Amino acid sequence: MELRKLTIDSPDIQVLEEINEEAIPECERNSLRDLMNTGATVLGIYNDGPVGFLVLREYKAILYLAYLAVNRTLRSKGIGGNALKELVTNNAGHMIVVEYEAPDPSSPENGMNIRRKDFYKRNGFCETGYFTFYDDTEFEIGCAGLEFDVDLFGEFTEHLSTVISDHIPKPYMKT
Repeated sequence: MELRKLTIDSPDIQVLEEINEEAIPECERNSLRDLMNTGATVLGIYNDGPVGFLVLREYKAILYLAYLAVNRTLRSKGIGGNALKELVTNNAGHMIVVEYEAPDPSSPENGMNIRRKDFYKRNGFCETGYFTFYDDTEFEIGCAGLEFDVDLFGEFTEHLSTVISDHIPKPYMKT
């Protein structure tokens, strides 16, 4: 398994766009080209060809994992976990941050939310105790690498709002 930085002109972009279409819900999806045009880095996940991707945004010591997707026929085979482990290993000087839907017993998607959280925890991400809320959904913040810095994350989200005007989550702790 290998991670490769892609460009808008990379020959495998179309294959990865098809994975994007299948894996990311329409309400959350952006084309990989549009993401790159707004400064995001797209890393292709390769295992005898392109099998998935990571979308990252870097700000100071933060490496924000916006998306992780693997071809549906190859899920649950360790590819996503191996990609995360390589990402963390190759970026030791960063606070790698991810947001995943917070478990909620009243949600019909709670089983999937718990599985996603457990996936990130198994692959080196720790609970931070912080949450965000946007698009009518509560997200829990996980972190790997450097210790989570809520002030820096808040600064990052302010910066991100200059790139993506409708994305201004504010981190909070539950009381």
